[in-house]
Amino acid sequence: MRLVLIVIVLCLHASAGLSADSPKPLNLLVITADDMNADSSGWNGNKLGATPNLDAFAKTAHRFVNSHVTVPICQPSRSALMTGRVPHRNGALGFDPIRRDVPTLVEILRDKGYYTAAIAKAVHMAPAAKFPWHTIGEQSLGKQPTKLAEKFREMLAAAAKEKKPFFINANICDPHRPFITAKTKVDELDGAKVYKPDEVTVPAFLDDIPRVREEVAQYYSSVSRFDVAFGLVMKELVASGRGADTIVVFMSDHGMAFPFSKATVYLNGTWSPVLVRIPGMKEPQTRAEFVSSVDVMPTVLELLDVKPPAEMDGRSWVPLLKGETQPDRDFVITHVNTVSSGKSFAQRCIRTKDRSLMLHAWVGGPDKFRVEAMSGLSFAAMNASTDAVIRARVKQLVDGETLMLFDTVADPAERKNLINDPKYANDVAELSKKLLAQLKRTDDPQTKAFEAAITKK
Repeated sequence: MRLVLIVIVLCLHASAGLSADSPKPLNLLVITADDMNADSSGWNGNKLGATPNLDAFAKTAHRFVNSHVTVPICQPSRSALMTGRVPHRNGALGFDPIRRDVPTLVEILRDKGYYTAAIAKAVHMAPAAKFPWHTIGEQSLGKQPTKLAEKFREMLAAAAKEKKPFFINANICDPHRPFITAKTKVDELDGAKVYKPDEVTVPAFLDDIPRVREEVAQYYSSVSRFDVAFGLVMKELVASGRGADTIVVFMSDHGMAFPFSKATVYLNGTWSPVLVRIPGMKEPQTRAEFVSSVDVMPTVLELLDVKPPAEMDGRSWVPLLKGETQPDRDFVITHVNTVSSGKSFAQRCIRTKDRSLMLHAWVGGPDKFRVEAMSGLSFAAMNASTDAVIRARVKQLVDGETLMLFDTVADPAERKNLINDPKYANDVAELSKKLLAQLKRTDDPQTKAFEAAITKK
């Protein structure tokens, strides 16, 4: 009788597509920073030392150093990440819900039996029906490292109790504004270091004047609190015993909330290198291919051995990690459409290792450029300056130019527009051809604007 029961159990496993020794499904943990620049971490070259926990993790993970978010604004960035589609193909051009016919990573993994949970930023993944989390941790946890880690522990325990693999999206809301300042209460720091203006280096894309330096110090204090939260989350993962069977992905949703960063297609708006740690992985690799945040979903689905939905714009990185090559990995295309105010400031960019070509389709329209990232000390100080160089920089941001080409080797801060320089005519032609092909392939609503701008040039 005992033998008969064993045979029946084995048959049931086979009918479910499993074998008696089927490996347990891997778990997935996606951790995001909110408004953190790519080069704010030690693992990516920063000397300040604000991210020791993230830097330690980076030593154990594959590193994609030329990764760019598809769109450098909170909600559309997360929508692209969770659908594998560019904004005009998922419906979330700005702070809009995605279309109901577009599959999400949450839906797919929940249907596969995963316990799904998110901490903070759930409001930026809409509509709620398309993101059917089993559990949601409230937004306030994003800036409270200890409490965030406690909620993460509860989620791990809930998944274990239900005997399900998990997909948890832990969204740390630092270093998003408001930043930590000298007036921040000690209990709100939660172990973060408060930096002074004379301790930080002002990024080259900003102008090193006192109020800018003051705000950069506040930003790095908030980066430190992000790192505290990251370290506590990873500590909980190890303590749960699930570290060895969990894929961990880290990225920022876009660049810092300063001029020429967040909500722009300038380098510091979209550059967000990705760290990926995979159970059983061999020596960590540093990959220099240009990749996009729409690639994350097809990548993790392949790693989890889950069939991907049709019509994603992203491509899996797994072949790259196997040492294979992929076409068109020498450039990346990024997008901005509507911003948090609801106004349209449409932008497109094609970026390579040494050039960037940008379309600012909003130029000549009814509004000067204005986004939330310009609300702090830095832009106010730049805008009040009488220095000719800073005045020109303000004009570049606020008035803009329809087409812009930058030599990012000679000018990594993207200050000098070379669109009409004859020496760069071949670059403009080559990049325009590639960008136009991608715009047409995805039926981008800015295709005609780009064609008109190129023709007019």
